[in-house]
Amino acid sequence: MNIAYDLFAETNPAFGTFILVGFCRKYDAASGRSPEFALAYLALPLALSDDLETSFEETAATTGLLSWLNRYPDVRLDLGARLDASKDIVSAAVRFGLGARALSLGADGTIGLGVRRPSAAAVANLPENPKRAVKRAERLGTWMGKAGSAGTIFSAFGVTP
Repeated sequence: MNIAYDLFAETNPAFGTFILVGFCRKYDAASGRSPEFALAYLALPLALSDDLETSFEETAATTGLLSWLNRYPDVRLDLGARLDASKDIVSAAVRFGLGARALSLGADGTIGLGVRRPSAAAVANLPENPKRAVKRAERLGTWMGKAGSAGTIFSAFGVTP
């Protein structure tokens, strides 16, 4: 029996929404507020990037965003191209999340948890690769929630929102 791996499953809007929910949940826990909407366009592509897994494995939630970027400056390499290539994936995930009411937009330009957000416990049932992507998003949510404004975070990555 052959087992096929669906290369596009992780770019599915529903899965992107699930990742963004994890990001928003941890961001809110770290900062006490919802993240700025623009951060979704940074967090989701980074969370989906399997090539960054080693840099996440060798850190903890207490490491912090700036420490992570100092330890792994190659995260910034070709980041602009990575973000540009993922715009449609992020937009589709946000649209799906808003339509499903798993995400909500705030009047102040934030993206937060909606009334029908999925349970965090569902992560345990995912296969290993998608589970790691969600964990990366949650780690980014914690780090970015403690790092300050969206402008500060984008500046740390060397990109403009």
